[in-house]
Formats: sequence, structure tokens, C-alpha cells
Amino acid sequence: MKRLSSLLTKVWNLVSLPARWVRSRWFQPKPEPVRFTRVDEMPDRLKSSTVYLCGEGEHLWAAALICPCGCGEVIQLNLLQQARPCWNAVEHPDGTVSLAPSVWRQKGCGSHFFIRHGRVNWC
Repeated sequence: MKRLSSLLTKVWNLVSLPARWVRSRWFQPKPEPVRFTRVDEMPDRLKSSTVYLCGEGEHLWAAALICPCGCGEVIQLNLLQQARPCWNAVEHPDGTVSLAPSVWRQKGCGSHFFIRHGRVNWC
């Protein structure tokens, strides 16, 4: 009886696997868009899905965000064109942000991604 129960459980797991995969792949809630916040100085605590643009007026010098992979590390990006490497931040009217070029963490989690119109696009 135990063998039959074990066999039926294994068969059920194999049969239901495609349905679980489809459900987990396509019916996940949409991730919250990445928005920007302008600040004069880098805050002590950062919120996820937020890019903090540091500077005064139109003069931005840095951007900071929590890594979108979930590792929790803070990523700081240079926005000054005179120094390398540097990134460009584009603020969109809907409150979302784009960063170019891609962000590629060489240490830690190794995440590589773009942020375009508030969406994280993984490389």
C-alpha cells in the first residue's frame, strides 16, 4: 500500500509540474516600477525600487539604489561626465527612471541589468 501511495504521489508531481511552472512563470504579480527621488545628500536608509538622485538643481553627481536582485547591497553610481565610469539618469514624467549604460556588479551578487522606464531588464 505504501508503494502504491508513493508511486501515485510521484506520478501526480510529474503531471502537475507543467501547470505549476506555467503558474509561477506567467502569473506572478508585476514588479513595482523603479521610481526616482531627488535628494541633496545620500540618505542613511534606502528603499527598494527607488533610485536616489543626489545633487542640487540640475547638477546631479550620484545615484544610489538597492540591488534589485534581492541581495540588499547598496549600489552607488557616478553621474559626473568628467569621471569614469559614469552613468546617465533620465527622469520620466510618470516618476520612473532610466539608467544607462547597464549596471554590472563585479563583486558580490554579480547582477547585470538595465533600468529602462522603471523596469529592470536583466542581462
